[in-house]
Amino acid sequence: MKMNEKLDIMLNRRRIKRVDFAESVGITYRAFAYYMTGSRKPRKNVLAKMASKLDVSTEFLMDDSIDMELTTEEKFINSVAKSGGNTTDAVKFLAQSRGLFAGNSLSDEDKENLLACLNEIYLDSRKNSK
Repeated sequence: MKMNEKLDIMLNRRRIKRVDFAESVGITYRAFAYYMTGSRKPRKNVLAKMASKLDVSTEFLMDDSIDMELTTEEKFINSVAKSGGNTTDAVKFLAQSRGLFAGNSLSDEDKENLLACLNEIYLDSRKNSK
């Protein structure tokens, strides 16, 4: 996995904007954008700051043979993107679902019923696609 992919995942997980991250390591957003496109590599001191901010080693960031373990949600979003689906809708749906399950507005019974409804929708879609 390339450095830009790792950075993207880690920033998304921490909900850090790219511009804020660039500023926090003392570089311009333009410089960071070059790193993210792979057209330039960071200097050792910048790489060390990025690694430190993300609690990883510089080797982890630079070694393309080291992959990151993706969450189920990240795998789903990647799959939607690869199939040409609308990742914006998928991200919104997951965020709304997370809010429903994490918030205290639904009882445990309501959460179970919501999950059962989603499973039913999934099973119906499987029947209809055959």
